[in-house]
Amino acid sequence: MKKRIIGLDILRDIGVIFIFLYHFCIEYLNLAQGTDPLMPSINYFANIWARPASLFLFIISGYALMYNRENELPLKEYYIRRFKGLFIPFYIAYTIMFLAYFAVNNVAAGSTSSLYMLVFTILGVDAMVQEMSGGLGFYLIGEWFMSCIVFCYIFFPLFAKAVKKAKYVLLVVLALWSGFMLFIFNPFDMQVEHNPLFVLLYFYIGMVLYEVIGQKAVSKNIRIICTVVSVVIFVYLLLAGYTAVFPVVLNQPFEIVCVIWSLAMFLAIRDVDINPEKRIYKVITYISAISWNIILVHHMIIILLFKHYDISLYSRRETFTLLLLAMALTWVGAIVVKSLSSKVKNKN
Repeated sequence: MKKRIIGLDILRDIGVIFIFLYHFCIEYLNLAQGTDPLMPSINYFANIWARPASLFLFIISGYALMYNRENELPLKEYYIRRFKGLFIPFYIAYTIMFLAYFAVNNVAAGSTSSLYMLVFTILGVDAMVQEMSGGLGFYLIGEWFMSCIVFCYIFFPLFAKAVKKAKYVLLVVLALWSGFMLFIFNPFDMQVEHNPLFVLLYFYIGMVLYEVIGQKAVSKNIRIICTVVSVVIFVYLLLAGYTAVFPVVLNQPFEIVCVIWSLAMFLAIRDVDINPEKRIYKVITYISAISWNIILVHHMIIILLFKHYDISLYSRRETFTLLLLAMALTWVGAIVVKSLSSKVKNKN
């Protein structure tokens, strides 16, 4: 059995925590129209973490597939394994959220959309189609991340061949293409950062990292440098957002900063060593194990709570209580999805 890389679990946990917090804050401000003057500041803090958190989730995905040698599997076995890991939890979570959506709103999701739009949900790309078309569709969960990871898994066998024969050639091609879309022209009617053909670069970077460093330990000097880089970027973004000391980093420059930050954090944290007998190890691995299920259910739970409750008269204490409720419901939802997914997988 391969040794568990606890550093990757830590990165997954950081990712899912800040993505959850960002969605709670942004829905408080935009959907619920909350007026607590502290919330924009909390939202900024969550936002500066949410994008790099998303990026290293893709980097980890590419790295983990190579680490688990899924590139050596027959194509049929690889796609069956990816389908079970990705789509079975997605379908179960979607069914639960579909019923919850109806219970709260008294209307079925997609009730005004053509039935053929359900095909995009079945394929897991409904968020991407909705953003490009502007239509409602049957989209409920998974958001842009689901659409992107579907594309990443589809391209993985091809990328796995390239990473063995011409890894830097493809890396340059993907980097140039992503740079073209980010800085020069976006040919697609959707946000560049949500485009699977843009995100493929980060997934492939994870694959290249494994091919270059594999299971070798990252040198202490590199880890120290990457830790310093991560701290400097974080402090700079904090000072830029909360003071007038530095200019705020936005749009394309922010994406580049997030790429650097994500890579630095990956190299700084990957080789963290924690005794498996310690409680913190068990907590980290537990959250990591249900991280995909959390990503699937959390946002719709947050949205349904803000639609169901009128927060206009909420005190800060009540808003915090609602946050705890959202966390609890997300945890329960993630456990249910994980449990049902395991039962379905074991029957196949």
